[in-house]
Amino acid sequence: MHKQAWDEIEKLYSLPHIDPATITKFKKLKRAQISHTKGEGNLHHYCSFFLPYDQAKNKIYLGFHKKADDWIPPGGHIEKGETPSEAAVREMWEELKVKIDKTFLLPWNLSVKPIGREGAGCLTHYDVWHLVNIKEQAFDYLKKEYYAAGWFSLEESHHKITKNPDFAKIISGLS
Repeated sequence: MHKQAWDEIEKLYSLPHIDPATITKFKKLKRAQISHTKGEGNLHHYCSFFLPYDQAKNKIYLGFHKKADDWIPPGGHIEKGETPSEAAVREMWEELKVKIDKTFLLPWNLSVKPIGREGAGCLTHYDVWHLVNIKEQAFDYLKKEYYAAGWFSLEESHHKITKNPDFAKIISGLS
């Protein structure tokens, strides 16, 4: 990863709600590998989640992801040469068909998620989370990745997310 990408990630280290153990894992991966993207052949790599959030209605947007078999925020792999925020902007277009720029994004959290799909090139995701401050609207979500998707209250989202309690815990930080 290049310096601008690391600068974005390392700014999150100063947020008080970031788990210190997660920060340690991010630092260890940075030291252990020269490159950090799936496209460069790394089984342990960086991803970018973006969580559409209508603050006025206190609702978030989740998709029932086919591979995860759970309701999760949209997101994807950070590509070589991208920053986490650039990946979030690109993924917002690819997955929801909405064009935004970085001013919509609020760097928000970090997580480390065991994936365990070595054959697919994914053992561990090091996730950089962004809130996307946007009004509730109908998105044209990517049907090949999601069975369904929609806006949910924070309470509803906790009941939707059943297989990823770590994600539900991060989202609970909005309340």
